[in-house]
Amino acid sequence: MSAVTLSGGHQASVLCVDVQPSTGQVASGSEEGDLCLWSSAGELINKYTRPETDCTSVLFSRLKPTTLYVAFGANVLIFDTDHPQEPKHSFQCNLDEVNQVQVDEKEEFIAACDDAGEIKILGISELKVYKTLRFKHTNICSTVLFRLGRPWEVISGGLDCRMVHWDFSKPKCLNQFNMQELHATSNDDTGYMVNPPFIHHLAMNKTRSLIACALENGLVAVFDSTAKNLKEKFCLHAHEQGVSQVHFSSENTLISGGNDCRIIVWDLSKAEENQANEGFCLNGDSSVEDRRNESITELCKAHTLVHPFKVNWLAPFMREGRLHVAIADQTSNITIKPLSAS
Repeated sequence: MSAVTLSGGHQASVLCVDVQPSTGQVASGSEEGDLCLWSSAGELINKYTRPETDCTSVLFSRLKPTTLYVAFGANVLIFDTDHPQEPKHSFQCNLDEVNQVQVDEKEEFIAACDDAGEIKILGISELKVYKTLRFKHTNICSTVLFRLGRPWEVISGGLDCRMVHWDFSKPKCLNQFNMQELHATSNDDTGYMVNPPFIHHLAMNKTRSLIACALENGLVAVFDSTAKNLKEKFCLHAHEQGVSQVHFSSENTLISGGNDCRIIVWDLSKAEENQANEGFCLNGDSSVEDRRNESITELCKAHTLVHPFKVNWLAPFMREGRLHVAIADQTSNITIKPLSAS
């Protein structure tokens, strides 16, 4: 299957995209407030617009195929895709523009992170704010993730270069990582450290063992999530500009996309072939750490796809036994491309 383009719905840059696994429907949001719903065949089903706001995040329910969670400006909306003309409910509780919405495994809660550096935890059945997480991010909170297997924990990342690990039932901060401090010893001249390590996106695999972190300095930091406390394992060095997206399509298959117009498929199982990759020593020799990371990068990099435009959002999915990805970029179109051979 060659690339397929979904066009005619948006008038401005598409900011976000998601694919419903069971039906193949595609949802996309753009600047200027357009939310589009597409059939699995790529036909525009419905268009909902909120002028003067951006549609910044879309997420299909994995438990209820007709439920769609959407961020418009500072609001979080819930849609029924069988009746998409108007939302079923609208939360109006964030202080500033919401950058991402996520749901927990049981879909009891929505997490919505915003430009004010806060994360609202919203109760889906009660339709009200459950908790507010604040005072740890000093800048825009760009991404949030429910930690699988630990129902009261979320992880957030932002433009303050901090990844914060929360217990939202308390609420309290369990731990935090400053990416500038973690990678302050890197002295290479390839451009990885030219830009600060802002955190743009987080992803966790379904076996709960790994968390990936997309950084503005071109790195993908991978954390061990097998124990209660997170620990960085290694970094992948393949993007030449900021990494905007990371997604796991399977236990060890990671997909990253960035401002260098590259989409990279990683096989993280290969990292174990590097005998030096046993415990990431933050206080060790930086040159040794850099060599280990470079070796792991070469082992794990499985495939690179060059896209014509900077990547805003990715949504990997399976179709007819093949791995595909839906791509939102700087254009008004969505591109569907295969990532694996038949």
